[in-house]
Amino acid sequence: MILALFVMIILFTLGVAYLTASSSSLRSAKRDVIRAQALACAEAGVDKAIDLLMSNPTGTFPSEHPSASPDIHTNDTWYTVTLNPGESFRICVRNGTGVFAGKTVITSEGIITEGGAIVSRHTAKVVVTTHRENISVWNNAIFGGVGQVGRSINGNVAIRGSMHLLGDGESYTDLDGDGHWSAAEPYTDTNHNGKWDPGEPYTDSDGDRHYDVEEPYVDANGNGQYDPPLTVTDMASEVSGTANVGNNYSGMPDRLKSVLPALNKVSYGGEQVDSLDAKLRVKHGRVNISGSATVGDPNVTGNTIKETLDATYVSDGYGGNKGAASVNSDNGSTHGYDLGEGAVDFPLIDTGSYTKNGVTYTNYLDYLHQNGTVYNGDLAITNGTALTITGPHGSLTVDASGHMTISGIVYVTGNISFGTAITYSDQGSLVTPHSVYVHSDVMPAHTFPTTDALGLIAGDKIELATGAGDAQLKMALAMYAQHEVICNKQSDIAGTIVSSYYSMSNVPRLYQVPELANHLPPGMPAADPIWIVGVNTESWQDVLNP
Repeated sequence: MILALFVMIILFTLGVAYLTASSSSLRSAKRDVIRAQALACAEAGVDKAIDLLMSNPTGTFPSEHPSASPDIHTNDTWYTVTLNPGESFRICVRNGTGVFAGKTVITSEGIITEGGAIVSRHTAKVVVTTHRENISVWNNAIFGGVGQVGRSINGNVAIRGSMHLLGDGESYTDLDGDGHWSAAEPYTDTNHNGKWDPGEPYTDSDGDRHYDVEEPYVDANGNGQYDPPLTVTDMASEVSGTANVGNNYSGMPDRLKSVLPALNKVSYGGEQVDSLDAKLRVKHGRVNISGSATVGDPNVTGNTIKETLDATYVSDGYGGNKGAASVNSDNGSTHGYDLGEGAVDFPLIDTGSYTKNGVTYTNYLDYLHQNGTVYNGDLAITNGTALTITGPHGSLTVDASGHMTISGIVYVTGNISFGTAITYSDQGSLVTPHSVYVHSDVMPAHTFPTTDALGLIAGDKIELATGAGDAQLKMALAMYAQHEVICNKQSDIAGTIVSSYYSMSNVPRLYQVPELANHLPPGMPAADPIWIVGVNTESWQDVLNP
């Protein structure tokens, strides 16, 4: 009995110890789970803070739901979010000081409560840098729309500044719901009524077992045929010979440089250099690089210019006999298109209604027509021929010495042409539903575009230096042509060109002017900025609160 009692005491003691250990383990496990929950809430807070920063390009931080509980952050604004019952986070975003000056500090506190009492806190302190970018069509040297016959650019061109090519193809009505555009299939019109009737023989070209009529489409580039999105087998930009995409004004004629604002200085590789903040974006289509052509140039220490591009975003990669080996970009050559669907679209001016100040117009051209001074017929602007156009919405005068003064919007019902050298003053736009032909220098009298800015808007095409003897022309303009821009000679053009398609030869040089996006002439399509914000994480510190 004594032995049995002794054994029972030992077993009881072991049982109590086991139960105590189990209970302690359960409490410890519960604490670990709660701490993990607090950490997850803190990380969710950091993600929320970054999301708010990226969606708020003005740099201010929302203050809704500020915390009412006083603590060491009493003078800061906190943003509180409840995730689930008992789980929440609160975040505070400050401008960094000291070693973090010029950066943003995110403090995120994950909080777990039970019965209204806080049982665990976890704080994450994250240092980030933010940068804003206006992805407007006008914040480029070239912005390309749908392309044409598999390409966005045909020929050789030197582009100094950002280039953004969509290659989206033309929109259409999918009448048969098969997910692709259908052309009219051949058929035998046995009853001679000029249309296909059920029972008449036809060629099933696409193998879908039904007859396809031609589906309606928007001929955005005006070439009379449907153009699909560019694919990896298509070419978005042929950069060959001496052509390149650059990030500076190297090689720009002094005459042109003298009428443009100085470029911003940026710090790169420990040096202060002039930069256009140039990026290459190609949504659809391969970029072929051949010969001595380059996208960006290798960095050269000691130069006062930035040679490499800031970034490249090309989904379908690079081809040609040099390909990606000739890409010199700060982010390499492997990044795909970064803006997704619908971030920025090509602005069509002859299709789709347009609403401004509560008034709806048939299309954007109709808006320009009703809000501009109308000039009927063709307009030829020539040095030595005086001209005066006045009206309630815009005016244009040209004196005998070839000086043009323009303000507001002047809508011309015919074609527009520049025959001899023109110097212009003030800020205004010339609009036509047809075409613009430039056979001469068109230069500002003062600084482009902050003082003088001229816009050309064409419903069809703009031809630059396409006439006999049109060589080495100089221009500073904002240009939009819905269908096509053609340049046949080695000219120097400062500003931005927006069009569906580009045909370039003899390596014209196009220079982006960063200030143009902020000082557009009146009436330019898609003039509003489109801001995006990028956030880069510099450091992350986790602090487990008591």
